[in-house]
Amino acid sequence: MLRNLLSTTASRLIIALVNLGIIWICARFLGAEILGTISLIVLGISIIQLITAVLAGSALVYQTSRNSLAELLIIAWIWIVVAGVPTWIILRAFSLIPDGFDTDVLVLSFLGSIITVNQNIFLGKEKVNWFNSLAVLQSLLILLPLLVFVIIRKWFDTQAYVTAQYISMSTMALVGVWVNFPPLKDFRWPRRSIVMESFSYGGYLQAANFLQLFNYRLSYYIIEKFFDRATLGVFSVGVQIAESVWIIGRSMAVLLFSRISNSRDKDYSIQLTVQFIKLTGLATMALIIVLMLLPTEFFVWVFRSDFSNIKQVIISLSPGIVAVSLTLMFSHYFSGTGKPKYSTVTALIGLVFTLVLGFTLIPRYGLIGAGITSSISYLSGTIYQFIVFMKITGVRWRGFIPDKTDVHFAIKQVKGMFAKKLVN
Repeated sequence: MLRNLLSTTASRLIIALVNLGIIWICARFLGAEILGTISLIVLGISIIQLITAVLAGSALVYQTSRNSLAELLIIAWIWIVVAGVPTWIILRAFSLIPDGFDTDVLVLSFLGSIITVNQNIFLGKEKVNWFNSLAVLQSLLILLPLLVFVIIRKWFDTQAYVTAQYISMSTMALVGVWVNFPPLKDFRWPRRSIVMESFSYGGYLQAANFLQLFNYRLSYYIIEKFFDRATLGVFSVGVQIAESVWIIGRSMAVLLFSRISNSRDKDYSIQLTVQFIKLTGLATMALIIVLMLLPTEFFVWVFRSDFSNIKQVIISLSPGIVAVSLTLMFSHYFSGTGKPKYSTVTALIGLVFTLVLGFTLIPRYGLIGAGITSSISYLSGTIYQFIVFMKITGVRWRGFIPDKTDVHFAIKQVKGMFAKKLVN
């Protein structure tokens, strides 16, 4: 378990660094307006993938070890088309896909959905190293073609990024299918019971993910509606830089979830969650403060003059970024103790604030308004989780005030996992 945890954390760090490299190339050489277009393309692909993931998503992790892989693949592949095409049509009808990239969004979303199917099968088979290795390779296969297209061949166009995505996604989809493809004799029309089981697991899981995506990214559409693609491009870079500090919270959340899901000691799970909330909050705040202290000239030097307002985005987002790092801890506690519904409610609360404030603050205050909207949205969900957690566990608010024993406690837990691994 520890080896898988360390592998996952390391792969996330590499992916985060590679993604920052991709952002830098797009911002530095393509400019804010093209980056805004790229953000909308990626968002369109993500929305379609969220819908297709109902039967082609994380529910496969549970089902892979319990049902015929061939049946699961048929269900997933058919659903990708059946659900993906109508979703794409709706996005087109509401002009949510940039002009000229309709077909690209559809094809890339299909390839991305196939990759998602393969990734979840790897996890279901406990092939974590395959999962992590291919996730890293997918990011690298976007970065390397971009380096060639943009920096060497001077291809300063949105299509350069789209072509890099085609190379990455098609390669990863083919590799995943090649590794996971079962014998042809195993293929048969899926049983109704498996289809219903897929809907039962996938529908609930994706409801929270769908709400969360719109909670995080609805501001993109609002910014484009009231401003322009260049403004959206600046905001998207600021968001991705600020969100890069979530790697700490996500890694800690994996560690927390692994311990809670294997523990039968209620008090221990509560204590561990509180400790990790405090540690994650402090670490995230430290990184956010570092980002906030960087001068505007630094961002202009790294990117270009188009992005002189990035610091405003980061500062306005900072309270929400810290809040989400805490939300990750709460959500994994609720999931690890069989109460995932609270995460869905959290996403719904945040989305309500995004809808109300987004159309109020963004048109009036622009980038700062978008950042404030996101921060209030994230904070509202975190406050709700604080209240629910304290009500369920009986922990008082004073218990969340950090002290010097918290770091020692977390270090002790990690050392204990190492010692257990060595014994085993």
